[in-house]
Amino acid sequence: MEPHLAHVPRVTLKDVAREADVHISTAWRALSNETYVSAEKRTRIREIAKRLGYAPDPMLSALSSYRRKQRPPAYRSTLAWIDNFPTRRACLDTLHIRGYFEGARAYAESMGYRLEAFWLRERGMTPKRAREVLLARSIRGLLFAPQPAANTRLALDLDSFACVSIGYSLAEPRLHVAVNDQHASTVQCMRRLVQLGHRRIGMASASDTLKRTVHHFESPFHVFQDALPPAQRIPLFQIEGREEPANVAPWRERFAQWFGMHRPSAILATFSEVLPWLRELGQRVPDDVSVATLSRTQQPGWAGIDQQERMVGARAIELLISIFQAGERGVPDTPLRLLVEGKWIDGETVRAVGEPQPELLVALE
Repeated sequence: MEPHLAHVPRVTLKDVAREADVHISTAWRALSNETYVSAEKRTRIREIAKRLGYAPDPMLSALSSYRRKQRPPAYRSTLAWIDNFPTRRACLDTLHIRGYFEGARAYAESMGYRLEAFWLRERGMTPKRAREVLLARSIRGLLFAPQPAANTRLALDLDSFACVSIGYSLAEPRLHVAVNDQHASTVQCMRRLVQLGHRRIGMASASDTLKRTVHHFESPFHVFQDALPPAQRIPLFQIEGREEPANVAPWRERFAQWFGMHRPSAILATFSEVLPWLRELGQRVPDDVSVATLSRTQQPGWAGIDQQERMVGARAIELLISIFQAGERGVPDTPLRLLVEGKWIDGETVRAVGEPQPELLVALE
């Protein structure tokens, strides 16, 4: 009869801590890759754990996770919401950006982090001074809000910080990004309009909007137009600059010319002035022409895309916390792109005009 194998006791976290000559909480933090433990000590403790054959008990881990969810999380650290708008209130007074901030703050608090606004345009604030203030406040994680203009470049020393940006408007430095899947948002809109029988679909936007989305918004529109015979194609109506009322207003006459020449049955728009312009032209929405938006936060009540700004903000903070805890600092060699898909929401600005066009749906696959 074969002798029974001797029972080998499980290596515990306490064993790892004893071998490393550290407190058990320090061993736990090191194995969780928390940056409160120095990188050198983390490496040493992880090597000891591997040598001893330590593996977390899955049942205990599950119990610990359950207990954490039943009580408010302990404070861990403060993260900064980096605001580069020209005035202090302009950023968070912008509805869709406020959605990002609220989602980010709620998720941060659920994980034991505090999210505080940090305004880069404060009087006397320089890139060097900003770094000093953040470090003095023990802030090592930065979430960059969308920038006031596309292709913004900031001269900041980020070597001491974990960083994530919301959206693509921050061109330099190139950071990890969390953003609505803008390409998929346009595809959703185009497909829905085609399913409602629309074939002559136009698009109206502004150059700053298209640049800040790195042209993800309009690329499916061009794919759709290319699937049509040349005589049926409708060019993009593009305003130069930003979608601010003062900049948009002078383009009314050109919009009227574009609409009169191409007569779209539906328009995919990113600025609100399209509706009053159509009414001035005697067009009833949606009886004569349907209109859809790529951001229902900015055009509430319209049919179109809910970009889920709160979820984008939450996922941005989730990504920031993960790289912060992993010890990543500075500008990444390979930036990540975390895309959150939007949702089509029906509204009173769109109606069906006929049967779907299968060949056009294929072009949007």
